[in-house]
Amino acid sequence: MNFKNTLQKMLSAARIAAGAHWNVVSDYLEKEFAMATKEAKAIALEVAAGTKTPEQAKIELQSVEDSLQDVRLALTVEAKAAAQEAINAALDVLRSAVNSAAKVAIF
Repeated sequence: MNFKNTLQKMLSAARIAAGAHWNVVSDYLEKEFAMATKEAKAIALEVAAGTKTPEQAKIELQSVEDSLQDVRLALTVEAKAAAQEAINAALDVLRSAVNSAAKVAIF
């Protein structure tokens, strides 16, 4: 059994399995960051124009921060799914290599 080759195959399989999650995460982050930026800019402009007090702005900006904390929680779930899929893919490669080397299904 070529351990170095098996390790490389395990890493490659894990990278591919986890990589699909990045597409989901990056689109989601882009949308959420754009929305937070838009809201923060509007609040800052209202304070600058005198139509909103700094105290009001602080309360509204806390809401923006809370929304981004919700995004963090959602990403935690996505990261766990990506990690699980990466580990499963790597284990499939390892299982196949061990069984092939043993010439019988032992793993």
